[in-house]
Amino acid sequence: MQFFKQKISHLFDAFVERRRLANQVIFEGNELVFKALGHLANSQLESKCHRQQLDQEIALQPLSHEQVQLAYQHYLMGKTLETDVLEASLRYFKGCELEKELFLQRCWRMIWADRHLGTREYQLVHLFGFWFGWERARIEKVGIPYRPVFLSQEHQQALVLLEVLVDSPNTFIKQQYKRQLARYHPDKVISSGGSDEAINQATIMTIKIHEAYALIRMMHGF
Repeated sequence: MQFFKQKISHLFDAFVERRRLANQVIFEGNELVFKALGHLANSQLESKCHRQQLDQEIALQPLSHEQVQLAYQHYLMGKTLETDVLEASLRYFKGCELEKELFLQRCWRMIWADRHLGTREYQLVHLFGFWFGWERARIEKVGIPYRPVFLSQEHQQALVLLEVLVDSPNTFIKQQYKRQLARYHPDKVISSGGSDEAINQATIMTIKIHEAYALIRMMHGF
């Protein structure tokens, strides 16, 4: 008997939930994506980083000029939406699990755009995942690759020495390593008639370049 009571209660709750969301507009496709991104960006304090991230998200898709303009409009509209307006669209999302994951990836990229995770942003992306029916751990896992890398002092110095960024492609880092070696190599100083002190400084710099490159390779995994 208890089982049937619980079953009836569950069905009743589901019915009430559907009635509550019945009058909500359902957003789909890029309209849902960019309204959600705009809502996230505006949840704390929108910055230039968020707008740059928006441009990157738009560039990821083969959109026509008209579709690009619509994407910007949806983003702006998302900034003024109440959070609850997105609930029905996410609870009744028609895409597959992979499409849900891609949606949440874009959300994580947007909230990490300024390398700062605000409380409201964090709550929102978890709420979006909850409306998908996902568990907390699964939502968190999707966001792991987009967390900013907090660098040690040694790592930062190595990047500065090779004149590269933390997200520079491996091929570019290799090019810069060779370029810096050629620039500071002792043989170059000797051939130009440099003093013993200059040769010694070039030798020290060459050693530092080798060490910096070795550290970056270890940290970046290539």
